[in-house]
Amino acid sequence: MEFIINILFLEDDVLLAQSVIDELEDSDYTVFWACEADEVFEFTYNNKFDLYLFDVNVPGMNGFDILKSLRDSADNTPTIFMTSRNQIDDLRSGFNVGACDYIKKPFDIDELLIRIESKLPVSNEIKYSKIFSLESKEYKIKCKQKITTLPLKEFKLLEYFILYKSKLMESESIIDDVFESAITLATLRTYIKNLKRDVDGCAVIENVKGVGYRFKFL
Repeated sequence: MEFIINILFLEDDVLLAQSVIDELEDSDYTVFWACEADEVFEFTYNNKFDLYLFDVNVPGMNGFDILKSLRDSADNTPTIFMTSRNQIDDLRSGFNVGACDYIKKPFDIDELLIRIESKLPVSNEIKYSKIFSLESKEYKIKCKQKITTLPLKEFKLLEYFILYKSKLMESESIIDDVFESAITLATLRTYIKNLKRDVDGCAVIENVKGVGYRFKFL
């Protein structure tokens, strides 16, 4: 199981940006890199982010004004400013537009990583791709932004398929491993039919006639 944490990184200094991106990706974050405002707005229109990491002095609209525009559109994504602007008025400006933290350049990368980790939301959601995730506490799945609550047995079946994704699993093994009481092959087919509907567009469950099933993410 792997959490996917998406960070939108705004920085126009190419060398610094590449250095920071390398460190973030080594820490298993997924990084989207923007150099100016238009790219930020394009990324935020098409993607959901867990954190914004914004420089302030970038071409065109500065980082403060970019965040203010995002906040005015009800975007409350946690945001850290990283900048060489270190006057009290600059700090005030950053927090006034909705930042949750501020790190001054030059900075230690380990300090940046600590600050990033402290700002990430705590969630039971497990993301398996950009379009599919599970919320195991409430038996919910999110497929292409559609949230569905599954019956317990169907949810357990899905967890089993994810655990053995891409492997051909025999029908009898699925029944033995997932269900406390014996069920018929016909009942298993009904569960799988319902599950196919719920994950449609995010995953497929292949039926290998006479053998079993194979689950794959799209």
